[in-house]
Amino acid sequence: MCRRCSIICKIILCVVLSLIALVFTAFGYLSILRGEMLAERKSRLVNIIDKTEAIFQRYDLYYQSGVLSLEQAQKQALQRLSLLDGNYIFVFDDDYTLLASLGGVDDSNPNVKMLQDTDGDFTYQTIHEQAKQLTEGTFVSYCFPLFIGGKTVRKISYSKRFPTWGWTYGAGVYIDDIDASISHTLISFDELVV
Repeated sequence: MCRRCSIICKIILCVVLSLIALVFTAFGYLSILRGEMLAERKSRLVNIIDKTEAIFQRYDLYYQSGVLSLEQAQKQALQRLSLLDGNYIFVFDDDYTLLASLGGVDDSNPNVKMLQDTDGDFTYQTIHEQAKQLTEGTFVSYCFPLFIGGKTVRKISYSKRFPTWGWTYGAGVYIDDIDASISHTLISFDELVV
């Protein structure tokens, strides 16, 4: 009887340890998957901002060579941004006047200095200060609604400065779908195990 109990205990222990190892492996995989998805999003943002920087540099060259006035160069550069594959690019100056957003020139020119995310952080001030300090660009994470009055979700932006014109510019992407995808994978895994 004791020997039979010992064999059953060993089998149960092996099964439990196998399940624990499987769970840790699954969580490790999901963590790696999330990291890779986030890295892909960040890479896309860097690419968009590199293209934006090239546009600003080109139009600044037009200004420096006398082809365009500063005002014309800046206006045409902002208009050119709207042709960047429908990407959401925001641009604001050192006074926090919004010059471009939602893929186009922002003629209303609101001041965004005091805009806060849902955590109470001054988003544009954070972006501006970090972009000033990190000349190679900076990632900033914050919470914003998907649409006015909508559900608040995590967003990440990559921003840079164009000091010649006193502009800070960036592009952002919501990352809630990454977590939704991970949750879906976890639920699918759970259904397989159970």
